[in-house]
Amino acid sequence: MPKIFSAALLTASAVGSLLLLPAAPAYAQSEACGRAIDAINAAIDASPNGTLEKNTAKALNRTLLSIDATGAEKDVIAAYANALVDENITDLDPATDELNRVCGG
Repeated sequence: MPKIFSAALLTASAVGSLLLLPAAPAYAQSEACGRAIDAINAAIDASPNGTLEKNTAKALNRTLLSIDATGAEKDVIAAYANALVDENITDLDPATDELNRVCGG
């Protein structure tokens, strides 16, 4: 089942609003968060109508889990990645909000 995807997009001055499309450049506190946000933005750019198909969500899950992060950043990136493939989760907003909170620049 495809999930509507809301990206963790940030502006230089404040946390941006949740968007379906288009993806915009994001800024992060660390290299790990930056890589995660870049991967999320790329998946959005490649997804029609802001909807991640199952295979795209699985690929993004693997990409996010492969990022070398530590501490709270590792936890939030893994939680977001797992939310992408959890059949019981239909709304990514809570995971997106937490990613913004931890990785927000």
